[in-house]
Amino acid sequence: MVESFAEGFEEFCKKCGIARQKTTPYTPQQNGVAERMNKTLMERERNMLNGAGLGQEFWAEAVDTACYMVNKSPSSALEDKTPQEVWTGKKPSVSHLRVFGCDAYVHVPKKKRTKLDSKSEKCIFIGYKDGLKGYKLWNLVKMKVMYNRDMVFREVKDVIKHDVQPKEPEKIRV
Repeated sequence: MVESFAEGFEEFCKKCGIARQKTTPYTPQQNGVAERMNKTLMERERNMLNGAGLGQEFWAEAVDTACYMVNKSPSSALEDKTPQEVWTGKKPSVSHLRVFGCDAYVHVPKKKRTKLDSKSEKCIFIGYKDGLKGYKLWNLVKMKVMYNRDMVFREVKDVIKHDVQPKEPEKIRV
């Protein structure tokens, strides 16, 4: 079964003009391009988390967002085209891009609130979802991920600091 899959995959690569290069086990230095991209994504992830004031529990969202941005950014290796443009043949739009970790005030539909309830919930923008015309958000009240497209962003130039974990009140010393 494994051999037939490998043969099928080899045939697929040849059909698509993909030149496969194999490396020996436990030698990541032989895979320089992929290793460099991994390092680039991890450096961006670290900076995004620090800039947003978010903890390491959001590392996957930051890496995913960094990868999303790489695919929409021009590359000198691609003659200043974006990877998405080379793959699809269409230049990607960047008008929807937002600052990672910024505040997002999500509209609460009338059916989900009472007369005196707030019309919005404060969330944190943590990324994008392919195939969805919305944003990935961290709901600070419900402490869970949600997707929405009806919101107002508060993007600021200063470092954004979020306290996503509730803290115990400080004790007063007498």
